[in-house]
Amino acid sequence: MKIEIRTAKKSAKILVRYGIMNKVRKQGFGSKGVLAAAMLLLISAFCVYPWWETSAMGESDIKVKIDGETVVFQSGYGEPFIDANNRTLVPVRGALEAFGAMVSWDEANSMVIVEKDRTMVKVPIGNAAIIVNGVSVMNDTAAVIQNERTYLPIRAVFEAFGAGVSWDDSNRSVVVNSDGSGSDNNSGSGTNQPAVPGSTGNHSGSSADDKEMRAMWISYLEYMEMPKNEAGFKAAVDKMFDRSVELGMNAVIVHVRSHSDAMYPSAYYPWSIFASGTQGIDPGYDPLAYMVSAAHSRGLEFHAWLNPYRVTGYGTYWNQTAASNPVRIWQSDGDPANDRWALLHKGEYYLNPSVPEARALVINGIKEIVENYDVDGIHFDDYFYPTVNDKDASLCFDKPEYDASGSSMSIADWRRNNVNLLVKDIYSAVKQINPKVEFGISPAGNVDNLRRNDSYFVDIDTWMSKSGYIDYIMPQLYWGFERKDSSGNVAAYAYENNLNTWIKLAAKGDVKLFVGLNMANAGCNVSDNNQVSEWLRYNDIIARQVLAARATGKVDGFAFFRYAMFNSSVAKGEVENLVKVCK
Repeated sequence: MKIEIRTAKKSAKILVRYGIMNKVRKQGFGSKGVLAAAMLLLISAFCVYPWWETSAMGESDIKVKIDGETVVFQSGYGEPFIDANNRTLVPVRGALEAFGAMVSWDEANSMVIVEKDRTMVKVPIGNAAIIVNGVSVMNDTAAVIQNERTYLPIRAVFEAFGAGVSWDDSNRSVVVNSDGSGSDNNSGSGTNQPAVPGSTGNHSGSSADDKEMRAMWISYLEYMEMPKNEAGFKAAVDKMFDRSVELGMNAVIVHVRSHSDAMYPSAYYPWSIFASGTQGIDPGYDPLAYMVSAAHSRGLEFHAWLNPYRVTGYGTYWNQTAASNPVRIWQSDGDPANDRWALLHKGEYYLNPSVPEARALVINGIKEIVENYDVDGIHFDDYFYPTVNDKDASLCFDKPEYDASGSSMSIADWRRNNVNLLVKDIYSAVKQINPKVEFGISPAGNVDNLRRNDSYFVDIDTWMSKSGYIDYIMPQLYWGFERKDSSGNVAAYAYENNLNTWIKLAAKGDVKLFVGLNMANAGCNVSDNNQVSEWLRYNDIIARQVLAARATGKVDGFAFFRYAMFNSSVAKGEVENLVKVCK
């Protein structure tokens, strides 16, 4: 068979033997689609490491197996062969159609488009990259038209769909598993391994690796549904951790202090209401010790999750706080000097971030965790300052402290500095006790909101550009790919836009970037300014979010909110699709 393709803008000359053009017409393509369809019949390129020395194209004994079935290439599709550069090539259309993908040709942009299960992969000719759901993934080879044929970095394409790709030397077969299993997962440096065009690092592929964090958030909301006796609590923990492993997680982020309380015996905080059912009552065992041991026995990292300032709120109210709660003591001891160490704001109590004694309480509580338990990390979420209004005396929170401070900073920067003092001191305290323990924060995901002057007051720009604050940042990117703003445009905080914003922030320093994703959205009518919510139209959004983040090569892992949501019936499809890319 001899085929010649020459392209120049809108014209092309095609010489075809063995009736390829007739095959195209018989498949029902219109006259304008003949050229594109004929080209697709010719696209070949499964670029893998050379396994023999001959460079001549001839009768091939190389096979392609997809999910255990050997691909039979139709006449005219070509056969696997070794090219003059000692690269093994496999006809792409036959392979991808056997994989269940749709293949098309974008003539205007000179690229091949492959679609399957709502994943779209674009492969531009002459560009060392593929584009996976709009995210560019760099490769070590480019798609080219050479020697009258088009060659694609097809392994990267298969892996973009979550497939595993490997080389079976004994049977001289390229093996593709659509469930992601069996991948060689390297750069193709060995003689029995396929090359990996498009590999840019540990997290650029579509399947999980051992260095990538995949963490399950387990919050006090889970505790609310758990037994308050030792045997029942431990059994529930075992079930959660077993399920987390089953889902492909390698870490758990578990609430140990959500409301200025403790899931362990503390010298500074009362026992949590979630341990015994009553704040301040000893449950008779150490829940944290058991959870750390249970996690590690299953190969899970354990990150202790704390809310630094919250005292009351959903789950624990003022009438449920123990007499031993430090805030209740401050409010009832008759000493006016400590009355404002905690503040009542919109009906709930918070530690006052501007008070050194309040900061010391938080730091001491963290020290005792790192000193007494083999935790892998200390973790804060997005609960810092509440939303304030400095023009309203009932909502100005710690403005009296600012007024008394004589600070030359603006009140917003002063508040940010209060949080910075806490964060930096915690980092220092943790590292002095155990340098291996990581300290990380999971702020709200919309950067514009974080930089507002009336809420949060988290100084992400400082944390991520200067050393001595945090080891990792885990923004909560809880929006879909299609989230729109009020004008109907894709929002700045839609997933991919937001991801790129955080990647640029992370590039300012050495802080690890993890991404927080929200399984609570799955199957729900989440308001996103679309006619029908994206979360109702798709059941693979979170899986695609993981793939898109991995494709950047800049994301070190993920956390998923939260455990109970993974057992929701409406999230079943989303969970199943996520598991495919987590294991």
